Amino acid sequence: MKLLSSLAHRIVDEVTHIVNEEVIVVDDRGVIIAASDKTRIGDFHEGAFISIKQKKAFHIRKEDVSKLQGVKAGLNLPIIISRDVVGVIGITGEPERVVQFGQLIQRMTELIIQEAHSSERLESKYRGLETFVYEWAQLIQLDQDFMDRAEILGISMFLPRVCVLFELSAEELDKGHDRLIESEVIEQIRNQFSFNLEDLVVRWGNGRFVLLKCIEKTEDMSTLKRKLLECQREVDREQKLELFIGVGKLAPHPQDLHQSYLDAKKALRASKKQQKIMYYEDLSLDIALAEITDQTRSQMVDNILGEIINDKELIYTLNVYMQSQLNAKITAELLHIHINTLHYRLKRVQELTGRSLKDTEQLVSFYLALSFQNEFR
Repeated sequence: MKLLSSLAHRIVDEVTHIVNEEVIVVDDRGVIIAASDKTRIGDFHEGAFISIKQKKAFHIRKEDVSKLQGVKAGLNLPIIISRDVVGVIGITGEPERVVQFGQLIQRMTELIIQEAHSSERLESKYRGLETFVYEWAQLIQLDQDFMDRAEILGISMFLPRVCVLFELSAEELDKGHDRLIESEVIEQIRNQFSFNLEDLVVRWGNGRFVLLKCIEKTEDMSTLKRKLLECQREVDREQKLELFIGVGKLAPHPQDLHQSYLDAKKALRASKKQQKIMYYEDLSLDIALAEITDQTRSQMVDNILGEIINDKELIYTLNVYMQSQLNAKITAELLHIHINTLHYRLKRVQELTGRSLKDTEQLVSFYLALSFQNEFR
């Protein structure tokens, strides 16, 4: 195992918080790779080299300084990982005085390295998994080589799965802390689905994540809905961010995952418009609306609402009329106006727009235009 200089600098920072002494970290060749005194970096340290060879602590007293190359009085402690010496941590001062910290600092240093090594291995595993999941979502035909890779990664390919896409609200992300927030959010998602090892959660670009959820029983879908809602609430509570979620259709076979992914993308677009978790199977009009670009939406608002677009009274009346399912009596009551006043306003809408409120196709046009206009506010 190679002791990296970036990790060595972290060790120096951590140890100097404990002891008010000069600290160095030396690699397995006896070369200083990190030090509280930056001028010593790159120097050969003979005391540390002896500690590496003997695999034990090496004390340097004042009288030894002139006899050894690149040293100061102090204590040198070997850093042992899996029975191998990967480096040395050195602390200046009288050995008898600093030795009381020796065992603590030695153990703390080894734990820092082990933690960093474990994190790196975990990140490496996730990077391999990210690449595999990305390819899986794009492929229509799966060859034997791909199936063999799945087996190496320990993924059971023939379990039914559903693709779920997550996206953080880009406008609300603090650009200086994107990576930290993303790491926290993906851990929150993984924690929700850690019970089943077949559930795969990976990054999917900036502020985006994907979950391939194993669905073997009917109740698994209910559990998924509950956990997705909890994910959304937790991110809102902990990060103060919106988490949009789109869920594709169930993929009963591995080659069907590509379609589930495409469905999840459409559901995610609808989720960003509707501000709630969207399931492709439950959508019809919402999915279609999500496909319409903002430019087309704006044009529809102008073309359909025409001259009444800036008439707040007529627009509000039309909105309430639509929400009341075209019931004139309920509309008049909600608006606190006489029903004859309502009929007059609706007649003005028809005259100014040139569209009938009794024609089904034109009613749908009014509904869409009002929906799009409400989004632009």
